[in-house]
Amino acid sequence: AVRVIESGGYAGLTLLMAAESMVLPVPSEAVMPFAGYVVSTGDMTWAGAILASSLGSLAGSWLSYLMGRHGVLPIVERYGKYVLVHPHHLRQAEHMFTRRGVVAVFLCRFIPGVRHVSSIPAGAARMPIIPFLVASVAGATAWNVFLLWVGWRFGRNEQAIAALKSRMDLVGLALILLLGAYVIYEVWASRRRN
Repeated sequence: AVRVIESGGYAGLTLLMAAESMVLPVPSEAVMPFAGYVVSTGDMTWAGAILASSLGSLAGSWLSYLMGRHGVLPIVERYGKYVLVHPHHLRQAEHMFTRRGVVAVFLCRFIPGVRHVSSIPAGAARMPIIPFLVASVAGATAWNVFLLWVGWRFGRNEQAIAALKSRMDLVGLALILLLGAYVIYEVWASRRRN
């Protein structure tokens, strides 16, 4: 993400956020805070970063919607596990969508794992495209602005954060170990179910 944004600027940010809004494992939590840091250095503007990320989210959501509308849901159900999309993510998104419609599309943009696939059930259910796109871009923009602000705050306090670097490295290592344990558990549980 860092290299794509550094070399591609706004276009790179748009591309990453389009991938994030589809079934590709590109977490906005890794992209947008770095973009916020770049905003704090003056190499990007707030308006440009918000516009680029929102356009990317809109494009990715629209493509996922089309995938759902044209019958790609069974393929995602079968092969999604290879990009960390599990059937329960699809079920959660579909359940929220059928109960709440436009509100669900908006709210799904804030749920990790679900946000990547929420557009597919909307397309499969043939939700009207304009309300879908409005709800998607509104939810995605709100989430992106929050993460952009987090990165900007870090950039504005870079020296204070540098003083805490060794502690942050330990926290990062602990999070990586927890993530590794979670992945091992998921693989083990999946094999056990099969």
